[in-house]
Amino acid sequence: GFASPLTGIADASQSSMHNALHIYMNGTMSQVQGSANDPIFLLHHAFVDSIFEQWLRRHHPLQEVYPEANAPIGHNRESYMVPFIPLYRNGDFFISSRDLGYDYSNLQESEWDIFQDYIKPYLEQASRIWPWLIGAAVVGFALTAVLGVLTSLLCRRRKKHRLHEEKQPLLMGKEDYHSLLYQTHL
Repeated sequence: GFASPLTGIADASQSSMHNALHIYMNGTMSQVQGSANDPIFLLHHAFVDSIFEQWLRRHHPLQEVYPEANAPIGHNRESYMVPFIPLYRNGDFFISSRDLGYDYSNLQESEWDIFQDYIKPYLEQASRIWPWLIGAAVVGFALTAVLGVLTSLLCRRRKKHRLHEEKQPLLMGKEDYHSLLYQTHL
């Protein structure tokens, strides 16, 4: 678990805390061959399972992430878990604890987490189509601008050719007043 996948040599910075607890507990817990027989073994490794569960929930990996080859002997995805009967493959248990029928109280999701899980597929789909949406917006803006300019030019052209009575001036110049006769009905 704590060895480098390339060299097979344990990384002391990662394994020392785990191994120190095995030694600290003493008894069968400190012996590699018999540590699984110690009742505290399950509690110790259940916390490791909790950390693994946190990682699964955070990253949602596909089963293909579990190595199919080149893992230590017996640890490939298609290898059988020993000594469990009935036989199960390692990859069969690369799933969330909820799928196995249990959950951790410190990992239970809030309403916000449930909402994020619900909306995540939609956000992923939107992230795949956003270049098309931006392209459509740019093309739509360009077409709207061209149509606006053409409409404006067409309206100006029509205004030049039409003279309407309602567009005659309301006030007249001084020269025009001499020819008007005002009559009253008194």
